[in-house]
Amino acid sequence: MIEKDKVVGNISSIFNRYSGKEDLENEINRLQSHIVELELDVRTANIRYEKSIDSEKKAVAAKQEAEEKLNAMEVKLKTLEHEVEKERTDVPASISFTCNEQFSKQRSENFLSSLSTISYNDPSLVTLYVAAAESPASIKEYDLLTERVDSETLALAEKVESNTGFVLFYSPNHMINELLVPPLPLKSSSWIMDDKFDITPISELLEKDAAVCVLVAHAGESFTGFSLDSQDFDSFQMIKTSVKAKHAKGGFSQRRFERLRDEDIAHHIDKARLALKDLFSEFRGSIDYMILAGDLPLAKEIALDIPLDIAQVYSSSDVRIEKHNISGIMKQLMTCRRYRL
Repeated sequence: MIEKDKVVGNISSIFNRYSGKEDLENEINRLQSHIVELELDVRTANIRYEKSIDSEKKAVAAKQEAEEKLNAMEVKLKTLEHEVEKERTDVPASISFTCNEQFSKQRSENFLSSLSTISYNDPSLVTLYVAAAESPASIKEYDLLTERVDSETLALAEKVESNTGFVLFYSPNHMINELLVPPLPLKSSSWIMDDKFDITPISELLEKDAAVCVLVAHAGESFTGFSLDSQDFDSFQMIKTSVKAKHAKGGFSQRRFERLRDEDIAHHIDKARLALKDLFSEFRGSIDYMILAGDLPLAKEIALDIPLDIAQVYSSSDVRIEKHNISGIMKQLMTCRRYRL
């Protein structure tokens, strides 16, 4: 009996050991399966990481390529600007304007009327409008324009100083090579080739009844006025103060004299600025342009408080203030400057 119990115990012990081993193997198999899953996850993560690195490298490369192209374009632009500037400054001394004169409004209209009668058999006449604060090189299709107008003409046109823009009338045989600077600003730039010159924009500008405020500044004598139609003054004021003439001697007396003269000019500026302020108070909502003439640095100093939304025009006309001929001031301001190239 004892032997039988021992055998049963041994069988039970073997069974228990066998049962535990099977559990362990099952657990091992489960863990191994989990490890395989984790390895797959790691592999997938590595693939994604490598792809992200590759994408990042491509993005960095694309950025570097774009920056290189941008730098190259900036260098090219600076080179072209330098070449344009060099061409402008390298115009031979022998190449210059053959004519430089002022045209009254009536004479300008007659001049444009004469140009409008010219006609060619083919569309080879060039009319170039350059707006205020722009240049020929800044207009659209400039490269095409350079194929139609010679470089000497364009270089001379670039040299024209104007804060109102200009219009160029050009024929290929140089029979006509005229440039006109208007008294008021041209709004837009353009150019056209046709069998006739396009005088419409400049004619409309000259015919425009623009409301202008005028300041003609000179040390000791200045003028402010307002014209609703840029023909006759509706209101004006002459400002006169005592300003000492320039001192010719040196030393202490000259320094004292110049200090007193500066005080006189400062007093004149204050009076002229007050007159201009009164004019603006009366006509503020009606002013299209503010025209400054005479001593321009002095005029700009007087006009420091002009509202920024009013376009300022700096006139190169040598305007004379004559009490008995006030209307003549406006006529002097409304002239065109004509250049023959």
